[in-house]
Amino acid sequence: MFNPRWCCIIAELFRAASEAETVHARNHLNAMNGIDTTAENLKTAISGENYEFTQMYPGFIEQAKTENNSKAEVTFNWANKVEKVHYGLYQQALQALQSGKVQESKPIYICQRCGNTVEGEAPDKCPICGAPKAMFKKID
Repeated sequence: MFNPRWCCIIAELFRAASEAETVHARNHLNAMNGIDTTAENLKTAISGENYEFTQMYPGFIEQAKTENNSKAEVTFNWANKVEKVHYGLYQQALQALQSGKVQESKPIYICQRCGNTVEGEAPDKCPICGAPKAMFKKID
């Protein structure tokens, strides 16, 4: 029997567990001396994003094609495109940091279908997955 109240309770549990996992990851990074200066953290993020869209996701996409798993192929393609966006955003932030210029704070929106990350204003339609503007969540 479907009970909407259970869905809310379970969703809350998953959100709480996700937040706890973020705390664990931060603690593990700290223990590994993986948290560095802002510039070094940006350089590491840039390198990681580059790996994801040039090597990791292309391999995942090919494997999904081999397995005729169109759902996986679509989500991997979306993620691959979003990693390129993250790469660019991190590069912009590093360049601004290194130039000594204080960046203007802009709202950031995330498409809840594909993860596309947009600064400034959410588009009327996501350029990656086609989701409507209403699918973008503002990050506070």
